[in-house]
Amino acid sequence: MYIYHITEDHTPANFGIAAAVTLLTRYLAGQGLSTTVCAAGVAETPVPVGVGLAQFPLHPWGRPWRYSGRAMMTYLQGIEENSGAILHLHGVWKAPQWQAARAAARNGVPALLSPHGMLNPWLWQDGRLRRVKKLTYWQTMAYPAFRHLPLIHAVSPLERDNLAPQFPGQRLEVIPNAIDLKEVDALDGIEDSPDPLWDRPYLLFLGRLHVSKAVDLLITAFAQASKGRAFRLVIVGPDSTPGFTARLKAQVRALGLEEQVSFLGPVFGAKKWQIVRHAWALCNPSHSEGLPMVNLEGAAVRVPVVTTHETGLYDWEEGGGLLVHPRVEEMAWALSQALDWSESERHERGRALRHLVERRYSWEAVGPQWLELYASLL
Repeated sequence: MYIYHITEDHTPANFGIAAAVTLLTRYLAGQGLSTTVCAAGVAETPVPVGVGLAQFPLHPWGRPWRYSGRAMMTYLQGIEENSGAILHLHGVWKAPQWQAARAAARNGVPALLSPHGMLNPWLWQDGRLRRVKKLTYWQTMAYPAFRHLPLIHAVSPLERDNLAPQFPGQRLEVIPNAIDLKEVDALDGIEDSPDPLWDRPYLLFLGRLHVSKAVDLLITAFAQASKGRAFRLVIVGPDSTPGFTARLKAQVRALGLEEQVSFLGPVFGAKKWQIVRHAWALCNPSHSEGLPMVNLEGAAVRVPVVTTHETGLYDWEEGGGLLVHPRVEEMAWALSQALDWSESERHERGRALRHLVERRYSWEAVGPQWLELYASLL
């Protein structure tokens, strides 16, 4: 079995998909499977040990579409039927996925598509012009290529239900994102360095500062829930929507929360895990997601997590987490509940979430599902 992972951009700029591809290929290589990442442009995110890398320079006029001219198509056309190869397409809107789908159909190579939440309904509402452009591309380019794929992969039952009308009659399978608990435990075990941040209890948002993440609603909900309490809200992550962080800071000033809300920017490595581990709770709402790794990361270090149904974590409350919809009144209620927890209840919820992740979202649980799915395509 030879698995080729087709991605438009294997760099930190494509963080969610790059992280998912890295984790999946590392697991497959650890199982002795031959696997290669095929990336348009320079792959700045390292591939795991034992994983191949094929990079295709972008055509000068093809950068917005991540188009590499004939280079990637020629490479894919060399993958023959009955060679034990599988093409795994990650994402939907760029040239590499379109080229790979066409190559798979022409050569009779089995292939599957992972949209990674890119086709969720909320994302189609981003302005009339963008919606028209998306619909036009989908109807004329993307879907005509993808409709011949034998399998569409969803990361949650919610995404599967959203994808069903867009891929009528095609096979849909659910396999969730997974987290490497051994790696998390090793990073989490690094001794803390002193930091005044730990001196007062705080709720934590960790992720891209993007309009889809509902951070503005979180700030308003925190203003309502934190009245008369000594808690803070710490917001960690890069600004991925131009000017969005400035808008959030203006919102904080307008609400008079400058002493309670802090923006730390992006944080990585051991420092990130320390900030997560010391949080009273992780609060990561969203209007639209695949299945965000940050919630699994919080649960992995036994921190209770408040998030939204739109993340696809249908079973989150089984493990002691809280699920609401991205509406201020619901989020304010959930934050108020979290701020009222005793230390013992907070710890118990964190332990329960860790157990849930071990059972359903660890590579020990999820990895064999991928092996079975790939084998079914051959």
